Amino acid sequence: MGARFELEPGENVLADTRRHGLQGKRIKFPVITRCVLTDRRFVFFDLGRMAPFYMQLGFLLRPLVKGAPVSLPLDGMRVSRGVYFRNRNLLELESQNGSSVLLDRFEKSLEWLREILHNSGYGLTPTGGEEWMVAL
Repeated sequence: MGARFELEPGENVLADTRRHGLQGKRIKFPVITRCVLTDRRFVFFDLGRMAPFYMQLGFLLRPLVKGAPVSLPLDGMRVSRGVYFRNRNLLELESQNGSSVLLDRFEKSLEWLREILHNSGYGLTPTGGEEWMVAL
């Protein structure tokens, strides 16, 4: 029920966790999805058409819905405050090709990302008010 996530040769996992976020095409729905941060990319699992129903699934059925892995390269990734309607408490990660993901809880998500990157020798370089670039 979703593609398998595999590491590229020589790639190291920095964090593998579940994060709150919003997913969907026109209308976004709150979901809890697996997020993997490696030394090359950020991978989240897109639930696709199951996103509207995911939070209503019982704890027995939820593990069956994995989602498809979507990779965002860290090189040139823009990190900023995301906005969806009136919700400004979102962290947006956007790659150079335009792919993006919205993570919930701006302060907590930003601190999580910053701490993991810092512990791995990377960082976030400020580029504006509430906007950063990943520094490899």
